[in-house]
Amino acid sequence: MTGVAAAIERLTERIGRLEKAVKAPPRKSWKPREVAAMTGLGYDTVLELIHAGTLRATKVGQLYVVADDEVDRFLGKKREAA
Repeated sequence: MTGVAAAIERLTERIGRLEKAVKAPPRKSWKPREVAAMTGLGYDTVLELIHAGTLRATKVGQLYVVADDEVDRFLGKKREAA
């Protein structure tokens, strides 16, 4: 029965995390790795786009942060080019 109890415990914790995520305010910015996952681009490609100025980002310490509206702008620009 411990296997079932452990599985129920994990599911309960996961549901709690999901409920918390649903209540969280919408994201306004993303890390380059998150932008890569959202766009289907590679992480290195996202960094190259940031360094080239094609994808605008703000540097906070050693971390780049890309605003949500900038991701939308970039994706819209890419869709128009396709």
